[in-house]
Amino acid sequence: MIQILEKVTLVLADLALIVYLAEKGSGLVRERRKISRLFNYHPEMRGVNPDEDSLFVFKSDDCLKDFVLQNNEPGTDEPFYVQDEDLDQD
Repeated sequence: MIQILEKVTLVLADLALIVYLAEKGSGLVRERRKISRLFNYHPEMRGVNPDEDSLFVFKSDDCLKDFVLQNNEPGTDEPFYVQDEDLDQD
């Protein structure tokens, strides 16, 4: 009886491992396909390395973050410039 329970436990563990690996593999395939579509269907993205994070992420300092996030005034269609008096309001 114990041998049967051990075999059932091993089969269930194997099934759980197969399901886990299948989910991981399908997630990886979906992510690669999404990145491939992002780059391959846009002519301006040909030759771009998708692993280069600086293409999608940029860093900013705390003053710029505060200015942008706390700005409730409607904007204009002009280039964005931060004036010195706006930075000194800390």
